[in-house]
Amino acid sequence: MTDERIRKVNVLKLIYEAQVESAKVDIDNYLDNSVGVAEHPNLMDSLDDLVTKLSTIEDKLICLKKNF
Repeated sequence: MTDERIRKVNVLKLIYEAQVESAKVDIDNYLDNSVGVAEHPNLMDSLDDLVTKLSTIEDKLICLKKNF
């Protein structure tokens, strides 16, 4: 793999890893912060959306690591 290709793959990994952490923080906030709950009457739907987002990002990261 060329240096440029390695750099691009590494940047994607960093992006996905940051997105994973961001989604986890959001989920933790929904689970732990009662203020956040008051602003979102459909809490379970919001949590489900966040878990779906997290799952998608983790899948991308796994795919990238597996193939590149």
